[in-house]
Amino acid sequence: MRHNGGVSDLAIGIDFGGCRVDELIGRGGMGIVYRGTDLRLDRPVAIKLIATEHATDPAVRRRFEREARLMAAIDHPNVIPVYGAGEQDGHLYLVMRYVAGTDLHKQLAERGRLEPREAARIVSDLAGALEAAHAAGLVHRDIKPANVLLAGDHVYLTDFGITRAIDSATRFTDSDEWVGTVDYMSPEHLRGGETDARSDVYALGCLLHACLTGSPPFRRTTAAATILAHIEDRPPRASDTPGVSKAFDSVLSRALAKRPADRYPSAAELGVAARAAAARRPATRRAAPATATATATRVMASAAPPTSPTARLRFYADRRGLRIAPASLAIVVVLAVAAAIAIVLNSGTSTPTGPLTRADVLGAVRQFASAYSQRDGRALARVLAPGVERVSPTAVERGRDAVLAEYASQFKSEPIRAYELQNPAVVTGTVGRVAGRYTVLLRGRTEIQGTVAFGVERGEGGRPVIALIATQ
Repeated sequence: MRHNGGVSDLAIGIDFGGCRVDELIGRGGMGIVYRGTDLRLDRPVAIKLIATEHATDPAVRRRFEREARLMAAIDHPNVIPVYGAGEQDGHLYLVMRYVAGTDLHKQLAERGRLEPREAARIVSDLAGALEAAHAAGLVHRDIKPANVLLAGDHVYLTDFGITRAIDSATRFTDSDEWVGTVDYMSPEHLRGGETDARSDVYALGCLLHACLTGSPPFRRTTAAATILAHIEDRPPRASDTPGVSKAFDSVLSRALAKRPADRYPSAAELGVAARAAAARRPATRRAAPATATATATRVMASAAPPTSPTARLRFYADRRGLRIAPASLAIVVVLAVAAAIAIVLNSGTSTPTGPLTRADVLGAVRQFASAYSQRDGRALARVLAPGVERVSPTAVERGRDAVLAEYASQFKSEPIRAYELQNPAVVTGTVGRVAGRYTVLLRGRTEIQGTVAFGVERGEGGRPVIALIATQ
């Protein structure tokens, strides 16, 4: 067997998990997929080896078996059935129905985009599959075109995010897989926060946008910039693409709301809204099944997308760990004039927060670069927001103390000479953004390079501080 990224290849023709391995049909950062034959029932199957370094860990195996049982319990025509699961020779594996066909990723690569009615039909079928999964207490966590199989007109949802539930670090081991996955990940997922059914609604909205326009809504040139766009940017209008009705804009605006509570409360409602937009008629609302709502979600209040100052305040307050009741929002939101708002915190004092200028945004980032170059933890603390988040291909740190601890570890382990940022692209406004390539110069060693995106906002006293650092 050949070892590859935490999972080894199986020899063609061997017996594995009660099946004969017939052909390698797919490989990615999450595992390897083979076409096989169920030896007991003589039927074609797909065998997936799960990429994890911890297959023999009893706790990992228990969690894998629990989630595999949940997957097997889903009985829906648009969900790939799971026939078996287990561990053999240090491999966690799933045995599933084999579907001869193609996947949505290949379809989009060949066709560019889909006709709106076809896109809405596919999303509606996927929404039904997700509704069944959510009712069973399972969140998919990895909705993207590559996980949508097409057999003629029939749509199957496959590859539930079981590996991400078992070993979250595994998903970052392959950069191509990482880049492809962040296109469809919700803001809370990217921050390392709790995910639920509404996170799947967001991902399905991203997939709908990709089907209609040929591109995910927040794709940028780097994974770091894409992460920042998911967290900070408004979704683009799908109707800017010829042939796409403006009715889809409101559907996508709600599906892609930054705060989970502002999205459709169920995947089924998004599916209904997509079909209505394709038919250019109003959507008929229906309540989500009680089991899905009770099992997979908590509070799913319906609200407008976060484009108003009120909704944006809720979003940014949540990022700081504050809880602002709807009834008190009138107290803390002052009339927005020329894109400036004032936020009243619990202290009872108000701090004006005008749009950040280019000098404000670059100044904060340059302070960061200078403090990092000098390995000065105190200076770094002054330029980082209390709720700062650092997202990298290997970890997520939340809060200033956690981020400073990570940098302190870097300072001890690396002979850092300087931190440089090349050709920064700057966006100004209520929230500023900087994206570019960085270089960490080391004494007597090869330099470290990559891409980085910073989110800058006003902190205490109106001073620009860094609230997000996304690196790749």
